[in-house]
Amino acid sequence: MHYRSTRNSSLSIPFSEVLLGSLASDGGLYMPEKTPHFDLERINTFETLTYQQLTTELLFPFVSEELRIEDFENIVNSSYQVFENEEVVRLIKLKEQRWILELFHGPTLAFKDIAMQLLGTLLEHFAQKESKKIAVLGATSGDTGSAAIAAFSRHKNVEVFILFPYQRVTDVQRLQMTTSQASNVHPLSVQTDFDGCQALVKELFLDINISSNPTRFIAVNSINWTRCMAQSVYYFWTYLRLKEQLKGLTFSVPSGNFGHAYAGWLAKEMGLPIKKIIVATNSNDVLHRLFSNNSYKKGEVSQTLAPSMDISVASNFERLLFEIYKNNSQLLNQTMSTFPQKEIAFPENGWNKVHNFFSSFSTNDEEILKEIKATYKNHNYILDPHTATGIRATRKLSTPGQSVITMATAHPAKFMDTIRQALSEEVVSIPDQLASIIDKEEDFVVLPDNIDKVREYILSSVG
Repeated sequence: MHYRSTRNSSLSIPFSEVLLGSLASDGGLYMPEKTPHFDLERINTFETLTYQQLTTELLFPFVSEELRIEDFENIVNSSYQVFENEEVVRLIKLKEQRWILELFHGPTLAFKDIAMQLLGTLLEHFAQKESKKIAVLGATSGDTGSAAIAAFSRHKNVEVFILFPYQRVTDVQRLQMTTSQASNVHPLSVQTDFDGCQALVKELFLDINISSNPTRFIAVNSINWTRCMAQSVYYFWTYLRLKEQLKGLTFSVPSGNFGHAYAGWLAKEMGLPIKKIIVATNSNDVLHRLFSNNSYKKGEVSQTLAPSMDISVASNFERLLFEIYKNNSQLLNQTMSTFPQKEIAFPENGWNKVHNFFSSFSTNDEEILKEIKATYKNHNYILDPHTATGIRATRKLSTPGQSVITMATAHPAKFMDTIRQALSEEVVSIPDQLASIIDKEEDFVVLPDNIDKVREYILSSVG
């Protein structure tokens, strides 16, 4: 299978170039030329597969031109050895027709580990064929950075540069990025918000000084296609575990950059019978405004109790828009060229398709705290603040008897200040992964929101 840019359909490159690349040279995102499709009869035959086996079956078509299935199977198995749960993810039943899918059983206790570990192992495989030194470059609003560091710091000849917003991540999230004590890890605290960090990363990938450097720079944000395809798997896994109990199939997904929710759309396009995805946001509601009012417009970012969703530009929206435009890259390019100065709306025929599949709900900080408190009282289950937005969206938008699975995106111990605020007691035990970093020495640099300063630091570090 080959891949093309959302802004240039004539471009055609293999998976390895997508993996080892970033943005396309035109600024677009890579998409497969054809999405593999599984009919329901075949999907149902996957019922007895482990998570690793299911990943191999579903994702091999995306890489089959360059990998033997035996090699891909080994890559998948290696990726998920570091998860504490043998099945990688875990389903928890809250009440009748309501489940939580725990996605935080990886090394950094966040859902980002699921895609990042696979990305890291794939990179190691293909990088062995490259003579160039490799640098991983990404922006994070909290969890992506630590997941990238956990996935890449152990690999040889890889430098890791993670930009995170200065004083806008939790203490635990910062410590997970700044205490690795690995010489090839470079956490950069930039004096801006996440959108500013993300804009710098995109600008760097289009910078001639970066693209012409002997070191090959690779994106680890959800703009990297590998992350999207990897996240589609747990939608299938959930269906296969619950299919005899389901009354429809709806997922409630806390989402900021839209990669997590877009993976659900991808799963639907691959054949999974998803009825609806509820997109849950915090008060930074760019996606809620999009799916409720058909208006994609950049706004101001406010700091919230759910920092991983403090975003006003959702990069993966471009992938959905490209598909709604029926893969018309010229039209997509014209539309994106005027954003954010001009807001974007889906065309009328495409809006109906989008609106029938996606609904959305926004939750502010006060409501997050109330949801954490109510869920603990009613179900003896502790939510992290991001998952709380998903549970509240489920409660507000679903009907009695409707089957809804809410994605739990992070372990609550990563947000202890919020948990204490909501519950006023020590109810969360601190996992070993977090207890071990509390007293470690931090190592990071603070940089201004300036492309020249950031580029200078990165290039001086790669040599």
